[in-house]
Amino acid sequence: MMMNRQVTMNGLVGDAQNTSSVVSPRFTDGSGEATRCPSKPSIIAALRWEIQKAGNLWYWIATALFGLIGMFNGWSQYVDYHKDFQAQGVTWAAVWGQAILLPSMVFMPILVAAFASQIESNEHVGRNWQRLNASGTASAAVTGKMLHGLLASVLTLAVFEAEFLIVGKVLLGFNLREVGPFLLRGVPMTLAVWAIMTLTQAISAKFESFAGTMSVVLVLTLIGCVLSLIIPSLALAYPFSLITGASAARDLGNIASVGSILAATLMAAFWVIVGGLMFRRLTRKAV
Repeated sequence: MMMNRQVTMNGLVGDAQNTSSVVSPRFTDGSGEATRCPSKPSIIAALRWEIQKAGNLWYWIATALFGLIGMFNGWSQYVDYHKDFQAQGVTWAAVWGQAILLPSMVFMPILVAAFASQIESNEHVGRNWQRLNASGTASAAVTGKMLHGLLASVLTLAVFEAEFLIVGKVLLGFNLREVGPFLLRGVPMTLAVWAIMTLTQAISAKFESFAGTMSVVLVLTLIGCVLSLIIPSLALAYPFSLITGASAARDLGNIASVGSILAATLMAAFWVIVGGLMFRRLTRKAV
């Protein structure tokens, strides 16, 4: 009796009920039986699987709505003090400061963390990390998750910047030639969101449940709020207040400063690396 010889690399587990397998193409051996040979785990497949299983529509709706709350604050401030801002020649900055302050301090960190935590908490159901480690695909899964976090971070800032442009240009008639520095601030802000995303993934690998992870994140976010309000100079170095520091919401005089943008970018990149290393290390111990 002839038996099929097939080596399958089970990995990139999405949840307790769904498992993704990444294998090499089929080939035929001398007996005519179809078989497969082992191949390296596919990071692209891991990324695609993360995108496929994420599907959290609530996050994008909430991101847009809370962003609009910030935009309303910025718009109303400009309208209320229009003559003063006009006399000073202030346009985009008047909206930006109020539009980003509350979202960057509270809404964005919590929403981003909830988004990441909801996905990662499922990995502990059915001991998925243990299976990934056993099959040698955990590293590819971690990389795929981080790349998915980067993609989500880019889109998160794209939503906010789009709302900002609509309010400034369409509702208030500002000159688009002056919006450059605010768009450039999207670079360190994107990395700051990614840093929070990655750190949340690491926290989730340790605390496993959604409730446990979010409890830790809420405490860290409150600390960030205090730093942003009381000691803004230290807020830039703290990961859960990075978005506020990167946006220069508390230091609008340096909104176009290349040095300030570079410093925020490097600090956010540092925390992305730290979060990634923590995430990789903790997933090796996850069960």
